Amino acid sequence: MVGLVIVSHGDLSKALIRSVSLFAGEYENVITLSLEKNDNAENLHREIEESIRKVDKGDGVMIFTDVLGGTPSNLSTLTARKQKLYCMTGVNLPMVIEFIMSAEDGLTMEELVDRCYEAAVSGVKITNKM
Repeated sequence: MVGLVIVSHGDLSKALIRSVSLFAGEYENVITLSLEKNDNAENLHREIEESIRKVDKGDGVMIFTDVLGGTPSNLSTLTARKQKLYCMTGVNLPMVIEFIMSAEDGLTMEELVDRCYEAAVSGVKITNKM
């Protein structure tokens, strides 16, 4: 089972998982982390590393973060590079739904990353131009 760690500013990561469960059911191998105002970045970095260890069941781990250049993304990227994991920024509901629906399909990590990326991008539309 592929592990997922979602790291965001505020409660976005928790809200995404609650929302995804309405579409795709519960996924047990996920941890959400939140950075709040005045939180210590070193503590968050340790939490990211610990969360990766907890969700790593041998099938790989992905990290989703909210915004490129933010502390959650920067710390997650450092950790992902060190551990040779995938970290994707710009997390949105379609991305997480795709992860949950595809994580147990026997895809390679690269294929899963590509699917999540495509779901994230194709989920953004200007509806009054459709």
